[in-house]
Amino acid sequence: MMSPRYPIPFAVWAIAILLQAVLLQGCASGPPPSPVELGETALESGDWRAAKTHFADALRIDSRSGRAWLGQARAQLAGRDPEGALRSLTSLSKVDRRLFSEAARSTYADALEAATEGRLARDQSEAALAAVRALSKLEPDRRGLNRLLGRSLIAEGDRLRWRGDPKSALALYSEACRVVPQTLGAWVGAAEILLEFKRGKEAMQLLEAARKTHPTAGQIRTLTIQALSLR
Repeated sequence: MMSPRYPIPFAVWAIAILLQAVLLQGCASGPPPSPVELGETALESGDWRAAKTHFADALRIDSRSGRAWLGQARAQLAGRDPEGALRSLTSLSKVDRRLFSEAARSTYADALEAATEGRLARDQSEAALAAVRALSKLEPDRRGLNRLLGRSLIAEGDRLRWRGDPKSALALYSEACRVVPQTLGAWVGAAEILLEFKRGKEAMQLLEAARKTHPTAGQIRTLTIQALSLR
């Protein structure tokens, strides 16, 4: 019987070379991506649903991961859940204040704006006003801020007025007159309360200011006649 062409030691050597190549390939590719990295990649590609899943996995592993909380907030905001985003950002501020201050500003501002809109739509004017006031402190020059603040002031003024707190409502209407003077409802609400309090002189001063932006408004004329009768 003839001996094999290649001796057994060579076969063993070839297997060792193959195993070494496999190991080297594994080392070159590095460790698998973490859930946070998977979430960030999904978010960059626009897949917020997958991103939320990955960030939730990351938080189950480490509930103090600032990157995971921030990523989850961004995914929630992309999924039109600003309330969830605000909760995630609150958690981020507790576990990593530096990351919150340095990287979450725009996400926080966007979440506050979206939350204000949502709360107004749900007739939650008190919570809406709280959110927009926080937004005004964060970004006082934000585009559209005055309009959103004015809507919130008037909505909360209406709520307080019909709840039986006209004094607090008057303060909000008066602020709205300064913030959104082009909005008739702010002037009307403030003037009506002043007339209810029999403060005709103050009502007249307010209505004179209102006529500068609403010179033809019938409500302003009617209220002016009422104010004249109290002087």
